[in-house]
Amino acid sequence: MDWQQAVQRAQQIVHRCADPKPEQLTAHGAHLVFAQAQLLDPNTVRAGDETLTADNILIATGRRPPRPPIPGIEHAVTHIEALRWEQPPRRLAVIGGGVIGMEFAYMFRRVGSEVTVFETLDNILYMLDDDVRSEIADHAIGVGIGLHTATRVLDIERHGTELHVRAQTPTGPMEVTVDEVLVAAGQAPAVDGLGLEAAGVVFDRHGIDTDATLRTNVASVWAAGDVRKGAPALSQVASHEGALAARNALTGAAQKVSEEIVPFLIGLTPPAAAVGLTQTQAQAAGYTIGVHHQRYADVCPAAHVDGEPEGFVKVIFESTTGRLLGAQAFGARSPELMQQFAFALHATMTISQAAESLFVFPGISEVLWYALRPRPDDQHPHT
Repeated sequence: MDWQQAVQRAQQIVHRCADPKPEQLTAHGAHLVFAQAQLLDPNTVRAGDETLTADNILIATGRRPPRPPIPGIEHAVTHIEALRWEQPPRRLAVIGGGVIGMEFAYMFRRVGSEVTVFETLDNILYMLDDDVRSEIADHAIGVGIGLHTATRVLDIERHGTELHVRAQTPTGPMEVTVDEVLVAAGQAPAVDGLGLEAAGVVFDRHGIDTDATLRTNVASVWAAGDVRKGAPALSQVASHEGALAARNALTGAAQKVSEEIVPFLIGLTPPAAAVGLTQTQAQAAGYTIGVHHQRYADVCPAAHVDGEPEGFVKVIFESTTGRLLGAQAFGARSPELMQQFAFALHATMTISQAAESLFVFPGISEVLWYALRPRPDDQHPHT
């Protein structure tokens, strides 16, 4: 693999897909100021040498780079910096088993790096159900990723060109020697230095408080995306919220944000994806649920033709009515499968209604059809 060419291509795609570009904004009359901004009061912002006033102010500063309080963390890099490496490291330690940590662990393992992941929780990818997380963890170990959960990194020390990472595992202390450390844990909303106190905006370390219309406690100040408390840390959610907040601020529409059905991708190899409620969330909400699991290899000719038979789909539904509640998948084209499922959730379909749809054959989506089909152990056909 030509790593430098791959990174260059990725950056070209990012630039090409950036929308809107600065020149497009200015062509439509936007005034852009590239400077550190700070609120002076609910209607005034200082940005560099300029002082601007506005009827409404929207804060969309996202999250700050992770810097957990680990001695020697200055020797680690973020995923943004890792994409500037001239070559993949021979040995890599990843701190954090969430989405970014596991995505980069898989990527560097697939290009030949020796990868060790440290996660403080008892499993990776906390946003998925335990059974799904465990299957992905087994797969990660199977492709050669060293996975250490319930493990706390104690410190990082540099010895010449090598980094020594010491950690406390459930079975005792351990140490690994690597060439690079990637930190993917400890992100937090970027609220420092914004002058929120001067404007009277309520916030804490989890982000800025808003109501369902994305307005803060200060009538002229709005917040959207990762900086908002409770918002899913997903780019598609941030884009949706930014547009909704701007529309509400400028038109008085008072449209409420709805984030119950958010399909999302975890860029592993193969990818994972999910939408709607997890089994844990559905049970906590009081639903009596049914669950279907379906493996690609058992039913999907297209997966075998493409040479990608590994993976599965999990469907969660209300057992008394058959109403679909959520799904999770790990396998080829799983994001597209979950997007199909998102449409079914928006239409409040039952599992039987969704199964009556015709699916492309041969196609990966056939595995979703099998996952939706009634089973002998279902309580009733859910018509």
